[in-house]
Amino acid sequence: MKILICGASGFVGRHLSAQLRGQGHDVVRAVRRPMDPSDIAVDFARDIEKSVWLPRLKGMEVVINAVGVLRDGKDTPMQRLHAQTPAALYAACSEAGVGRVVHISALGVDSGIDVPYFSTRRIAERALFSMPMRWLCLRPSVIYGEDGASAAMFRTMAALPIQVLPMGGVQSLQPVHIDDICDAVSSWVANPDAMSLVVDAVGAEATTMRGMLDSYREQMQRRPAWHVALPSMLVRLTALIGDYIPQSPMCSDTYAMLSAGNTADVTGFEKLLGRMPKSYREFIPAHSSA
Repeated sequence: MKILICGASGFVGRHLSAQLRGQGHDVVRAVRRPMDPSDIAVDFARDIEKSVWLPRLKGMEVVINAVGVLRDGKDTPMQRLHAQTPAALYAACSEAGVGRVVHISALGVDSGIDVPYFSTRRIAERALFSMPMRWLCLRPSVIYGEDGASAAMFRTMAALPIQVLPMGGVQSLQPVHIDDICDAVSSWVANPDAMSLVVDAVGAEATTMRGMLDSYREQMQRRPAWHVALPSMLVRLTALIGDYIPQSPMCSDTYAMLSAGNTADVTGFEKLLGRMPKSYREFIPAHSSA
């Protein structure tokens, strides 16, 4: 199949591109800075009109949108990146006769938490659901991959002998491995009878932030760490300060999402995969370290 992957230079997009190419698909990367001769230059912050996308979709059988940012900002406007441009893209897919669309969303988007990260993604989902072609909407939890930025941060935290955890690390998580995300997408793309689906993409087990870090540390063959609970008042203060530091992973919005938890029933994802997804307890190979 000829597949266009938007956000192909990002963490999820890179892995999807590699796996689908390895399976023999003709993958075209839609990226801001083209590097391969077959790459298409796109800018999700500017390409908000359907007419811009129509010529890019000629001959495409599948379109995958893996574009996403954690922080809203001048250079990363969520209203455009998560909402307006995807809506224009999906309308163009419908008009161009693209048979299938895969949309990488986020777990918790329908939780009722009023933050731009979720509200803008809801707009894109609604636009996708209204289209006549077949679509897969994946809502992943925290994604683990050895080359992922968040995974590297969590491995670094796990390697520390003394861990300072927000509110003691009681926040619920259900990490999912990037390999399972890629297997799910490739399986749906290859299935001629695949129907439109919304699937919560989660790992085999739920845990807490502390439980995840303790497991990562054990997988790295280190002794148990000491844990220090950072009071919620200080966590909120850190989040407020982070609102003014664009590079900070912690801000008021991420604090709200973290506090709400990030878990779901694994049944739908297991069915899509045809097997149980990996558990966070087996993410880190024995040879790995922080």
